[in-house]
Formats: sequence, C-alpha cells, structure tokens
Amino acid sequence: MAGYKQYTLCSQPMSWMSPAAYIATATAATAAIFALLGYGTFPCGLILIEAFAAAGGVAFCDWWLNIRLVCLGGDESVIGAVISVETPQEKVGNVDLGDPKTIANALDTDYSINLLVYPTMPGVDQAHLETSVPYGYLAAETDGVRDHVGFFTGAKARDKKGVLPPTAVLHAEFEGAGIADFRVGLLVAYGLALAAWALCVALPPPFGWIVGGVLALLAFLAALLGGAIGVGDGGSPSDVEGAPTEIHQPDDKGLGSDLLYVRARWVFDSLHSGWNELHPIKACTVVGSWDGDWSSDTVGVKDRLDAAFDAADRDDVIKRQGRAEHQWRVHPLVNGCELSTEPAPEDGPVIL
Repeated sequence: MAGYKQYTLCSQPMSWMSPAAYIATATAATAAIFALLGYGTFPCGLILIEAFAAAGGVAFCDWWLNIRLVCLGGDESVIGAVISVETPQEKVGNVDLGDPKTIANALDTDYSINLLVYPTMPGVDQAHLETSVPYGYLAAETDGVRDHVGFFTGAKARDKKGVLPPTAVLHAEFEGAGIADFRVGLLVAYGLALAAWALCVALPPPFGWIVGGVLALLAFLAALLGGAIGVGDGGSPSDVEGAPTEIHQPDDKGLGSDLLYVRARWVFDSLHSGWNELHPIKACTVVGSWDGDWSSDTVGVKDRLDAAFDAADRDDVIKRQGRAEHQWRVHPLVNGCELSTEPAPEDGPVIL
C-alpha cells in the first residue's frame, strides 16, 4: 500500500529489549574503547565524553525506531470515533526547558489520534473494551507481550473540552520524522567528535586543543540542528493519500467528531505505560460523524472498505493502473478521448 510515511520498524516480542538494556548493549564496546583511548590524553580525552554521549543518543534513536514498537500480527483496520487528537505542534507548544521529558516529547513528532472503537460508548473501561466484539481484541494484551515484555495498561483519553468521561481507546498515529532526523544529527555529531579527539591528540598543543575544541563545538551544534529539524518534521493526515486534511474532534456537547476508517500496522508501544496501537496509519478516510450512537451498518462499511483497499493492493490491479491508457489527466468521459483500435506504433499506443 503506497501513499504514507513510515520511519519505524517493529520488533518481535522475543527480541524486545528495554531502552536501558539496548543502549547498554549497543554502547558497551564503544565505552571500553573510548576509555582506553582517553587514558593519558587529557584534556583531549574529554572530547570522547561528547562522542560517547552522541553514540548513546544514536543507540536510543535506534531503539525508538526499530525496537520500541512490538509486532502483533501485521496490518489491521477499525472504524472508530475520534475522542481526541494530539498534533506535533501541540507537543512543541508544551515544551518546558526545565523539564527534559517535554523536550524529548517534542521530538516525537507523530500525529496521534485516540479512537472510540465500535461498538463501545464514551466512558468504556479497558476491560469492557477488550471484550467487545468484533474489534476489542485490537486493544487487548497479547500473549507475546505478556510473556516477553511484561507490562501493559491500555490507552485512555478524554476529549479536550472535558465533556466526555475518561474512555479506553485505541491509539493510532501518522508517523513523523522527528527521531529519524535527530538520529542523523547525532551521527554527524559522533563523527565530528571523533575527528575532534584525533586532531586534538595528533596536533601539538595548543593547536590541537584549539582545533579539537572547534570541532567539538561543531559536533554539539550538529546534534542541536538535527533536533531542531526533527521538531519541525511532524506527521500529518495529509501524509496519507486520500486521508482527510483536517480531523474533527468532539464539540462542547461531545458530538460531531469524525468517524474514521483506519488501516495500519498493529503494534504494542513500549515507550509509555504500554498499549496497543495502529502505527503507522496507511489508509484513513472519513465515514461519518459521531452523533452519539453507532450505525447498524458499521461492520458492513468496514468490510467494504477492507475489500476495496485489498483490491487496490493486488498486483494485477496495480499493473493495469500503470498502463498508458490510464495515465490521463482529464477523465475520458469529460474530454471524449478514446483508445484507438489501430495497431500501436513502436513508441506506444495512439490516443485519439
């Protein structure tokens, strides 16, 4: 399925590691080497502290992008009513320079939506959501997560106007590139810091100290630049072909939010207290507006959309769509053009 952005992979439950364990494993050899290189090279050895910090940052980004999300079984789809939305811009607006957690959260530039899952109602708790039919299983803890990750709570949300009660939801996200961009900045910083240490040691003082100090400063600036670019590189519904450009949330009566069909990879997110989500969203379309109850044809709507998206992904359909006669910009019923029945010349079909 084309027409969406994705920067993450998901790990199998048996391969999952906590961020601390992953970073320690990924940087253990680097720490030992740096300790040997730094010994007896003061003050140049101090630059290796910066290099090690950059290496640790890269390891954390790798965990975020490749380990954090746990695979639960491929793509799934659901129809849900929007309870709340959190945009990347809102995360940036909530940054408190005295609180590192808010700064890190700003780099999580995914566009998040919380969905009331059919056929549950606002105020449903996690236990009743999990046992609801037919889609409650998407929000339930799986055996793999229970056995190999070891924690799970489920996601809960409230509408921003505070009209609806706290509701167990299914979380879904349009992916942003914040952490991926930050990782690039950290890789550049790591390379510059190593170069700074090497030149600091190789050149006689004070020239080596000066050159090493300048490069160490550039390494720090590279990391800052990667973070700054990442904060501005947020996900959006417009990243998914055919998705709505604006997602409506509940009004002051708790009504009017979009009913969305969402299709995405089904994963467990281990960063938070632990919940399942659809991430990244690969298809999204509005199927109605929340009026306080569900349509009796909700399952039928989802099934028809599933069939349509499945058909669009078939190799034979994609091949037919790529044929020359389907590359028009104005529909043939509008401009009256027809495919010629004459034999096609060597350079392609004749369109009359």
